[in-house]
Amino acid sequence: MTPAPHSLRRLAAAAALATACIGAQAATADSPTTQSRGTDQPVAKGQGRQFWQLSDYTTVQLVPREKGSAPNQQPWAVDAETLKRELASVTVMRNGKPASLWGSGELDDVLTTLVEAFGKATPEQDVALVSTARHDDNSFLSISAITARLFFADGHLNLIVRDPRTDFFDRAKGTGQAPSFTVGSRTSAGTADLRSPNGRNSRPDWLVLSTEAAAPAAPAVAAPAVLPTPAAPAAAAPHAAAPAAPVAAPPVAVPAQGDPEKRLELLKRLYDKGLITSDEYQKKRQEILQGL
Repeated sequence: MTPAPHSLRRLAAAAALATACIGAQAATADSPTTQSRGTDQPVAKGQGRQFWQLSDYTTVQLVPREKGSAPNQQPWAVDAETLKRELASVTVMRNGKPASLWGSGELDDVLTTLVEAFGKATPEQDVALVSTARHDDNSFLSISAITARLFFADGHLNLIVRDPRTDFFDRAKGTGQAPSFTVGSRTSAGTADLRSPNGRNSRPDWLVLSTEAAAPAAPAVAAPAVLPTPAAPAAAAPHAAAPAAPVAAPPVAVPAQGDPEKRLELLKRLYDKGLITSDEYQKKRQEILQGL
């Protein structure tokens, strides 16, 4: 007996559904794991967005500032060009040779989000970065992760890298479990050995980068036009007075005593007006802070 046309249609639909289910199961089995949860630190509480998932394993999140550390100078309105220049200058020692910290195109993938995160971060927050890519100096170009903590303090971008190449992918694929990462710390040194011509090392894994180009420049003050002074008529005098010795302008100084907050504000005004150099500003600022 020949099945009715509508019965054939039902059988075809059931077969198609079974095929789709089998395909979905195969795809799930081939998938390495679910998305990572970022770092092992809690996302900080704050206004607006605090966590960014850029790919399965690449994340940016605002985390609480480490206990015992000084407040950061955030939010920080840095432009992408300045941030890229500073971070792109960083190399890491691999097998005794310097290699770029970043993989091809890796920094560009996270740059815009880092700018946004710094713009939202408070003085009580750090920026935690987990960035994954196929790094050229890894065996077989396997996927590995950079785990880092960033913050802006004392006029400088700080970068602490716990591990420049965390090999997690094969383990995550084998277990099917979402990985969790640990970023750098002010109090616990990581495995990275960083270098940069744009800054100095507080530790091998901690770079303090220069961001002078990002600081607002003091407005240029045009010099007043010098008009010729009409010559005064010569006057006869019985005795010519001795010319007065030039009086040297007193050096710019911050009062040695008083409220430290007011002294810091005065010091900042002197620096913004161009009356003292950057080195003089930093030296005097450290003296005031040490006196607290």
